[in-house]
Amino acid sequence: MSEDEFKNLVETLYDRRNELEEGRITIDSVRESLIELGLSDLLGESDIEEVYQQVSREFRRRQWKNYFNFAMILIILVFPLAAFSGYQLRQYVVANFPQLVGLNETPDSLKLLELEGQVERLTANQTKLENKLKNSQTEKDKLNNRIQELEVENKQLKNLTNTSTSTTVTSLSTETTSTSAKFFQEQGIVYELKGCQKSNVGSSSQTINCTLLITSKQENVSLSLYSKPYFSDPYSRMFEAGKEYIGTRVKLGSYSGTNLANNSLIKDVPMEGTIIFDNVPLQVNKIEGLEISSLLRSSYYNSGIKVEFRNISLSEK
Repeated sequence: MSEDEFKNLVETLYDRRNELEEGRITIDSVRESLIELGLSDLLGESDIEEVYQQVSREFRRRQWKNYFNFAMILIILVFPLAAFSGYQLRQYVVANFPQLVGLNETPDSLKLLELEGQVERLTANQTKLENKLKNSQTEKDKLNNRIQELEVENKQLKNLTNTSTSTTVTSLSTETTSTSAKFFQEQGIVYELKGCQKSNVGSSSQTINCTLLITSKQENVSLSLYSKPYFSDPYSRMFEAGKEYIGTRVKLGSYSGTNLANNSLIKDVPMEGTIIFDNVPLQVNKIEGLEISSLLRSSYYNSGIKVEFRNISLSEK
C-alpha cells in the first residue's frame, strides 16, 4: 500500500468516525473502508491487521491534535477575559477595601509630606523645651544667689538682735581686728593678711594683689572667695582717699575666676587666696580699708563672712 492510499484510508475512516462505536476504529471498519477504496484484494489478513494498527495510531494522533487545538482556542479566548475580570476585581477591591491589599487611602507623597510636617513640629517642640530648660537653669542660679544673699542679710539681722553680752563680744572682736589689721577669725575660719603688692605698673594705672592665708580650725569645709559682683553675689572691695575699687579677679588655691573661686579647706592646713584689683590709678599708694567677702559651707554654718583690714601699705612686687 502506497502512502497516498494509506492517507485516503485514514481520511475515509476519519470522515466515518461519527458512525463508529464510541468513535473508535475497529478491524471491521478498516476492512469496509478497504473494500470501499478497492484495496481489499491487495492485502492479506495479516496485512489488514498491520494496517489496522497504523490507522489506529494515526487516528489517535489526529484526535489528540484536535484536542490540543481546541484547548488552545479556549485559552486564547478565555485568558484575556479572565485577565480583564481580575483587573476589574482588583480595581474594585482597591477602591472599596484598600486595607485588604495593604494600601492606604493617602498617596505616598501626601503621607511623606505629613511625616515631614510631624518631624518639623517635633523639632520645634524640642527647641522650645531646650530653651525652657536653659531658662529654668538660669532662674535656678538666680534663686540660689538670692538665697545666699538672704542668708547673709538674715545673719546680719540676727547679729543686730543679739543680747548685750554678744554685742560686747562682737565689739571687742572688731576692735581687735582693727588694731592688728593682719588677723581675723570668724566661724572657725582664720583670715591672715600677708600683704598687698603693686604689679603691672603702667603710665596711668596699676594692678594691686592682696594675698591672705585662710585656715579652717574646726573641720574640713568648703569655701568660696568673691571678687566682683555677679547678679546678687557679694564682692570684695578696697577704699583709698574716698574712692571705692571693686575686685576684678580672684584665686583660691589652684582655682581662679573673675567672680568667685571655690575650694575645699582641710582642717588646720592654710590655703592661699588672692583678690586682684586691676586698673587702679597710680596715685593709690596705700589702702585705708580692705573688705573681703566669702561664703562658708560646713556642718555648723552655711552663710557669708566678711573680713575687714585697715591701713595697709603697698609693696612693690
